[in-house]
Amino acid sequence: MIPQSFIEELKMNSDIESVISSYVQLRKRGRISTGLCPFHSEKTGSFTVYPESQSFYCFGCGAGGDVVGFIRRIENLEYVEAIKFLAQRAGMNVPEDAAEDKTALLKTKILEMNREAARFYFSELTKPNGKPALDYLLGRGLEPKTIKHFGLGYAPNDWTRLTDLLASKGYRYEDMVAAQLSRKSEKSGRYYDVFRDRVMFPIIDLRGNVIGFGGRKMSGDGPKYYNSPDTPVFKKTKNLFALNFAKKQKLERLILCEGYMDVIALHQAGFDNAVAACGTAFTQEQARLLSRYTDEIIVTLDADEAGQKATKRAMDIFSKEDVSVQVLQMEGAKDPDEYISKYGVSGFKTAIDKAMPATAFKLSLIRQKYDITDTDGK
Repeated sequence: MIPQSFIEELKMNSDIESVISSYVQLRKRGRISTGLCPFHSEKTGSFTVYPESQSFYCFGCGAGGDVVGFIRRIENLEYVEAIKFLAQRAGMNVPEDAAEDKTALLKTKILEMNREAARFYFSELTKPNGKPALDYLLGRGLEPKTIKHFGLGYAPNDWTRLTDLLASKGYRYEDMVAAQLSRKSEKSGRYYDVFRDRVMFPIIDLRGNVIGFGGRKMSGDGPKYYNSPDTPVFKKTKNLFALNFAKKQKLERLILCEGYMDVIALHQAGFDNAVAACGTAFTQEQARLLSRYTDEIIVTLDADEAGQKATKRAMDIFSKEDVSVQVLQMEGAKDPDEYISKYGVSGFKTAIDKAMPATAFKLSLIRQKYDITDTDGK
């Protein structure tokens, strides 16, 4: 158990207003502060922080508690993990016996294994067997410094290389399975690598932890892209690729893309405010997360029919958040990566400046279905 004296000292060193202001834009109103609740969709602020009692409460959804409760909710952490999170922020050391929480220990192990896996994939990219993957990335126009910046790598076409490596470092096979890095064969009972012969894209959270991976198939059968399933440290619907980089910028606007390569190409071109969903359809939780960092979203999903449907769905989701949405028109290209290759950085900047408001985009989709020169069409 964590000593109560330590918890009280931690709370004294973790001013709730200061902690919450890192996630919510607060406005002072006398002795209290208010803002939009990060736990449910709303356009009128019902989220209230009480500095005197070091507590918070939302009159809209009923969420409330102290600074530890807030961090547990906002970061999706167990109690001990929330204590550790705040302790690190406050520069305090948690007593050793606090590390007995099994869930927290498993999450720690998974994050360690993910970091080891990311290093392994990155090193494999520059080896002879990884040359086709490296050639692919360079052929897509990525510079070596960009590849290094995003920690891109290659999962070799081998059944057990990563599994054997992790085992040699003392990790248990059961924990590798929990991390979705390995699987157990039902026939032989042996463990094997989940990612094989794929270009690897590490997914990094806002605290710099590798929480999952996206992998693009280089050859053979299987889906073109395969993404880590949910694990104790990774929830697809609650994370966004490259938000860890984008949040460091002054986000007057944020660019939502469809895939990893689009985001990476935009960052390389100087658009550091680009993000993408982690291999899943865009969700309300992701929209709410983005609304914490910006007031304006530029949607740049693929120009094909599926991309247009996804764009309309994303706008419907954003309509429940307090953000302005515009849609980038990419005439002559199927995605941002191709658009920059064809028209350059200046061309993409021009396209962003001419982005279409959400309502105008919806009207354009309707016009495509009807002949507005005809009375019935009108």
